Amino acid sequence: MSTIIRTRSPFFIRTPQEADANLSYFQINITVFGGLSSSTEICDDLYATYSLQKKPLGAENSVSFDISEIVNDHIEQIFTGTYAAAKSSIWVTVATSARQSDGTVIGSVTTNTYLAQEGFNKFKEGVNYTTEPIAMLSSNYIQNHKGSTITIPVNVERVTQVEWRNGTSVRETDTFTDNGNQNQKIQFALFTAGTFLDNALITYDSGSTTTITLEQVEECKYPVNKITFVNRWGALQDLFFFKKSTESLDATRENFNASIFEARAVQLDPPETPGDACQESLTFNTYSTTAHAKKTFNANATESIVLNTGFVNELMNPYFEELMVSEYIWLTDSSANIFPVNLKESSFAKKTGLNDRLINYTMSFEKSFSLVNNIR
Repeated sequence: MSTIIRTRSPFFIRTPQEADANLSYFQINITVFGGLSSSTEICDDLYATYSLQKKPLGAENSVSFDISEIVNDHIEQIFTGTYAAAKSSIWVTVATSARQSDGTVIGSVTTNTYLAQEGFNKFKEGVNYTTEPIAMLSSNYIQNHKGSTITIPVNVERVTQVEWRNGTSVRETDTFTDNGNQNQKIQFALFTAGTFLDNALITYDSGSTTTITLEQVEECKYPVNKITFVNRWGALQDLFFFKKSTESLDATRENFNASIFEARAVQLDPPETPGDACQESLTFNTYSTTAHAKKTFNANATESIVLNTGFVNELMNPYFEELMVSEYIWLTDSSANIFPVNLKESSFAKKTGLNDRLINYTMSFEKSFSLVNNIR
């Protein structure tokens, strides 16, 4: 399996120790690319190279550097209503070498290849945490809208099969193959929930299994909204908001005092024959009483929506925590319209069954574009 770099957290490369007295600096060459890990094509639209140099400090004979920020710029997150991850994983090759002051290589070049995804690690997991998930979810519980597609992102370097089940009865099976291409690393098990399901059995690591509990929720009164976001593992994940939603419009504008005085030419005597000049009289210091003396400009607005989850299980809490810090969020409304949105909340009070008994979350989202098209 590949070593995973989660690019929203630092990933440090430490060069091998080099005791040569002629050591001047370390050369670090970074190559980002798609396709197979064994083949880099310059024409690949993900392809990019970087060359860095770093001198060791004091008596040190190796250096450290963080590659996450460089790599993160090349990962793309796209959601158009279908679930794909063609550019949400990329290969990264790092070649380090010790050099003399004139650039001569000391010893040999050390080369390592990593798989980068736009996830993040938590503080308590320490430096360079690379443990791979099975299902790319932080809980083993999913609440889904009855009749909507159930989606489970899976790590195909480990997962080979997902069985959609009611008890032990298998309704459908999704199988996965990893051909080594970076666009195969994150895939999605999908089930259109026309049949009742209560669990998904995931087979991974050549025969081991784990179970995701499914809760299908039927909502007969309110329009159901779906939030799709990039979670901590760098995968697209769905959350459904079943209850009351409220839309609003936040307008912005600027004003200035405009001069509405005008000089008017009043026609006194029209010409009798073509070509003759008109006789006019200019009238000054007049204005129209229907003109705007206070002029508005740069008027625009942003649409917002407040969503309520309805009652959720506290096992869903990790998902809402990750939504709070996600950098990519999309709203699919009850009419299947998809909008990029930003979360307006800046705090999240985690609720539990012990403290709160029934758990409902209210969150406010802002569409990430203006009502008046100002894209230039």
